[in-house]
Formats: sequence, structure tokens, C-alpha cells
Amino acid sequence: MPREEFRQVAHSGGRITIKTSTRPDGRRMYQLEYEHCRPVASGLFGVHVVPPGIPVATASLGGIGAPIDPGPVPGNVSVFIVSDSEGMWGAQCQRCGAYWRSGSPSQCCVRCGLRSEPHEFLTDAQLAYIQQFFVLFVQAHDAPDGEHVIDLDAVADAVQEVEKPPFYYAEESQQNLFICTRCRCSVDILGEFGYCSRCGTRNDLQELDKSLEAIRRRINNPEARHEDCVRDAVATFDSFVGQFVKEFVCQIPMTTARRNRLENGRFHNVTVVRDELRNAFDIDIFEGIDNKDQRFAALTFLRRHVYEHQGGEADEEYIKQSGDTSVRPKQALHETQESAHQIVGLVRRMAANLDKGFHEIFPPVCA
Repeated sequence: MPREEFRQVAHSGGRITIKTSTRPDGRRMYQLEYEHCRPVASGLFGVHVVPPGIPVATASLGGIGAPIDPGPVPGNVSVFIVSDSEGMWGAQCQRCGAYWRSGSPSQCCVRCGLRSEPHEFLTDAQLAYIQQFFVLFVQAHDAPDGEHVIDLDAVADAVQEVEKPPFYYAEESQQNLFICTRCRCSVDILGEFGYCSRCGTRNDLQELDKSLEAIRRRINNPEARHEDCVRDAVATFDSFVGQFVKEFVCQIPMTTARRNRLENGRFHNVTVVRDELRNAFDIDIFEGIDNKDQRFAALTFLRRHVYEHQGGEADEEYIKQSGDTSVRPKQALHETQESAHQIVGLVRRMAANLDKGFHEIFPPVCA
């Protein structure tokens, strides 16, 4: 059956109990308990909040025997943020406005790369829930000793109801699931995807591998035009480099001249790309690639322009830039299955070098 592009995902349910008591010295104490018995996935993390329900830190929940996290300021209150029924948490970037769901509390925006703690990526619905929780907590604190229960099972069952309970919130699935190649965290987002929300790894290399594998299958087709395969392999690398350059421009302070040069640059000449990345960011896309393969890559990248704009016929500009004396103007260029596979392999190696250099500058926040 066709899946809707957008749909609400019910809360995982459960019960949160606030237990209050008064010590002999008159101090009021509270304890939070969470229990879950519905046949769906469930998880939680904690945040510290201050009046009237403003998140100030992500809580360390620890485990049995672990010390209690007191929070960053006196009087802050701990609140549980429970997952949806698919075991994922909604998240929203306060800088670029991106929304996504992920299989672990987010520490990085999937779109703009902003890095912070999970309490900085709470959604509007989660913030509204926290404010409702804080109202109940104040009521419980001012009431006689006892238990005050938040029935999240009722919240989970209210997705289709018009009248929502006070603690209602649900997440929005966008039916576009990615799995991080480093930490295996799952991320659900519509549109442009770059960073893993958990570890901050960019996953462009994963998408490039899919594209190159499709090109290799075309190369192996007996009826394939290998010139088209070479053109598309180079174009794939062009787009790959463009994504990383855009992130460098966004994330790294630089002069206006350098910013304009990078933003307006084209990446069809691999030698120029190599020099620009090496001079600007100390990243060598030719690392580990011998001189013979470097020359072949440079030649093939120049041929891409011929295949794309000259109908495959060499012109004076191509011969001048490439130094290819094996052809004359108006002579058609040709590729073999071997040369097409060779450039695909070199594109993958150069892309891996760029990916490695990027993550040396922006290392993942966790393994």
C-alpha cells in the first residue's frame, strides 16, 4: 500500500509518577518513576528545566547505583522526554528550523551541522509538554505528600481525537529513513540530509556509493555508451565536492574573497579542485593515488565537458587544457569499459579522501 509522505506517529505511552514527600527538616523531596507496558518501542532521556518550564541542560540518567544528576542550577526540575511508539524522538534545529526524528537523542542538526546537547533540539510539541509537566509538578509540590500520575497511555491513544489531553504530543514521520554509516543511528527526515543527528558524521559518501554502483551496472551492460557513464561519474563527484564546499563555507570563518571563490567555483577540473582544497583546508583528494592515475583523472574530468557540451567531439580548448595530442579538433572521443570502471574507482578514492579530511576538521561527537 502507498505510504503517506507525512503522518503522525503516536506517543509510546506509559505512566510517569511524581512522588512527593516531606523530610523531618521540612524540605520537600520528589521522585520520578516511569513505567511502560504497551506492545510498542519506548525510550526516554531527561532534561533539567527551570520555571516556567525552560530547558537548561540534558540530564544524565545513569543507572542502578549511579549518583543523581543534580542539574546545573539549584531548584531545577528533571523531566522525562519519552520516545514515540517507533522508538524515535522528534528534534528541531533552532538555527535553521530543520525537523527530523532520530533513534537516539540528537546532538547535531542533520541539515546545518549545529552541534549541541539534546535539550537544545526539542520540538515545539516537546516544549509544550514540558511546560504542562512543570505546571503539574508545581501543583504536586504544593499539595500534601503523595503520588501524581501523568497517564501517557491516554496521550498515545489521542492521536485521532479532536480534543487532545493536556500532555498530548506526537511526532511527524516523513517516510525518508537514513542509517548513519558510522554509528548506525536511524534518522527520518524529508529533503536535504547531511549530518547524523547523533554523531555528526556526514553521510554523503553513502549516497555517492549508491550512485557509483548504479553507474558500474550500466558500464557492464553490453549496450552501454561508456562516454555517458564517464560523464555521469565525473558529474557525481562534482556534486559531491559541491556539498562539502558548501559546508566548509557555512561552518568555517573565511575572507570574503575566499568565500566568493568557493561559492562560485566549478569542480569539473579536478586539478584545480585538488589545489583549492589543499590550499584552503589542507585536504589532498589525490592522497594515496599515484601520478599516472592522477593524470588519467585530470584528463577524464576535462573530457566530461566535451561529452556534455561538445557532442563528444574534441575542440581546441580541450586539447590545449589536457595536452591530449592523440586527437585532433572535431575528432570524436571514446571510452572503453576499462577506462569507465577506472574513473569510477578513482572518483570513489578521491571522495573518500575528501570525506576523511572533512571529518578531521569536524570530528564525530561519539563513536
